[in-house]
Amino acid sequence: MDFNTPVETTANTDNTTTRSLSSNWIHNQLKGKILLGKFRLNSIISKGGMGSVYLARNIHDGNRYAVKILRSDLTFDPKIRERFLVEYRAASALSHPSIIQTYDVGETSTGELFLIMEYVDGPPLRRLLKRAKPLPVEQSIMISAAIAEGLQVAHKQGIIHRDLKPENILVPRNSNESLIKISDFGIARILDTPNITTTHHVLGTPSYMSPEQAMGTAIDQTTDIYSLGIIMYELFSGKLPFTGETPQDLLTRHIKSTPVTLKDLPNTEHICDKLENIVMKCLKKYPDNRPQDMAEIIIGLEECMDY
Repeated sequence: MDFNTPVETTANTDNTTTRSLSSNWIHNQLKGKILLGKFRLNSIISKGGMGSVYLARNIHDGNRYAVKILRSDLTFDPKIRERFLVEYRAASALSHPSIIQTYDVGETSTGELFLIMEYVDGPPLRRLLKRAKPLPVEQSIMISAAIAEGLQVAHKQGIIHRDLKPENILVPRNSNESLIKISDFGIARILDTPNITTTHHVLGTPSYMSPEQAMGTAIDQTTDIYSLGIIMYELFSGKLPFTGETPQDLLTRHIKSTPVTLKDLPNTEHICDKLENIVMKCLKKYPDNRPQDMAEIIIGLEECMDY
């Protein structure tokens, strides 16, 4: 079993039914509202553990935007508010075709924090993986390289994503746009700011979490490299390197188990040795044994296109 929902070790004691009712009530209250004097909220694009993303239109020019609104029962938690604002600071500092642009932050009239973001007309990478496992090799290489290029820019700004997964990578339908868009820097770590979470606090998505994340120890940019390795493994084989019956079981496998090499999996004879080496090096247990920056991965993937 794979686990694609972000988790923290601290238990959430919210009542699910109450949360659902609160979410529906807030949706009814917010639909049609105008934020910052120009963004009219329309339909909900998606709902997640931290809140909802709405489609909005600028009432002056008709352009579409995505608006992420923090869940009302979380909006007054100081740590969660700060994490939400870290997302804004992280994302708004980044400018790259492979990263969703973030334009503004604010509060609704009832106090919910929101972000104004670029709207991407296209599905998450997860949906493509469900349709075709694995994806064609050339397409997978191009997607992997585009992710690495976006993260390279983030890392140069001192920003680690920490929750990289197919759900957070959108694939625009318009071929004139970038190949992918990385979203959701909600638990990003800005290296020159204090860590919001406490020591030994596990934060991330179990199926894509690095061993050091799973142990709650110090992280650097190589934690994103590990997560990209898992995404590439899934792109090229249609399978995750690790599964578990519980999130804790899965985290233990990340820490202790060795993944089956790509070419030992069925129907992967089309994978060249160089490509396999790139993916498996990203999945090394110790950060020092992985590629140390995205540039190494990008160069390797470009060379694989020539095979």
